[in-house]
Amino acid sequence: MINEISKKIWEKNQPYTNPFLSFEFQDALLQSGAIGAATGWTPVNINIPDVGILMSFIKTHSYGEYIFDWGWAEAFEKHGICYYPKLTSMVPFTPVTTQHFLLKDFDEQKALELLKLHDEMYLKGNFSSTHFLFLTPAEIKVFESQDYMIRESIQYHFFNQNYKHFEEFLFSLKTKKAKNIRKERYNPLLTIKQYTKDELTEEHASRMYQFYILTIVNKNSHDYLNEKFFKLIFKNLKNNVLYTEASENGKSIAGSLFFYDQEKLYGRYWGASLHVENLHFELCYYQGIDFCIKNNLKVFEAGAQGEHKIARGFKPVRTYRAHKIKHQGFRSAVFNFIEAEKKNVEFSIAQLSKYLPFK
Repeated sequence: MINEISKKIWEKNQPYTNPFLSFEFQDALLQSGAIGAATGWTPVNINIPDVGILMSFIKTHSYGEYIFDWGWAEAFEKHGICYYPKLTSMVPFTPVTTQHFLLKDFDEQKALELLKLHDEMYLKGNFSSTHFLFLTPAEIKVFESQDYMIRESIQYHFFNQNYKHFEEFLFSLKTKKAKNIRKERYNPLLTIKQYTKDELTEEHASRMYQFYILTIVNKNSHDYLNEKFFKLIFKNLKNNVLYTEASENGKSIAGSLFFYDQEKLYGRYWGASLHVENLHFELCYYQGIDFCIKNNLKVFEAGAQGEHKIARGFKPVRTYRAHKIKHQGFRSAVFNFIEAEKKNVEFSIAQLSKYLPFK
């Protein structure tokens, strides 16, 4: 578990400055109670001295993964086979592509050593399956060598083409698309501010938590995170947090939370206490694009799903997962499903790319 791995050892193995792989982010999840046996996310990180760390969790459900295997679980149950517990490796509640092997410099042999130890635990335990979600391309070869099935899906990312300012980005779009974005951004009654680093306060964290809860209620979803988590990251991870807030007549009405590193911006949560047309697009997309341009970030990952992002400058890209199923019969069925799904992903990306708004 992370609280059994010192901050010094964790940071020694951290491959780069990705905020989700930081000790501060992972520890905030643990200290706030967002992960742990009580929530069905029991950490089982593997640490081999002088090699690295592999992150994984014992899961008793499939919530918070953004990869839908409920159909697999239902099929297991119908045949009297338990799907849970299973092993899942990802950043909890975060559909972001990151390394699963904490290695200062990625090395296939070191990754393989960690994966083999993980698979021994998987085979000896009463786990139906093991899943590695949102793989980096460099990791795929390691999993394929150990007979994992590679599954694909689609996300939508904004790529900064060294734009000097937001208007230059708009100039790269078709006239009608750019006009629509200008129209969506126009709201003279609102004041929108961005806060990061020492500008962030505990009050900002509390307000963001309240906005987050409003979204959870509106979507009838699960509140995986609590106020303590937001306060911890606003304090301990402030150099990687961007908080954007909208106010009307001096009163805060909406907020959005992003994380960033040296190359990427990651959109995560948003919420509003007052419905304002197009405010979601402004806080979740346009403010993020503007921040990327001003800070020379290369990519903006705005979260899972959302074909509507295409018209706003985001491109469809593949994301990857690796799966291994113990039951041979179900393994064959899952393999066939994954192969068919890959063809659908390829077709979908080709079709979606026809609607890109660029000139």
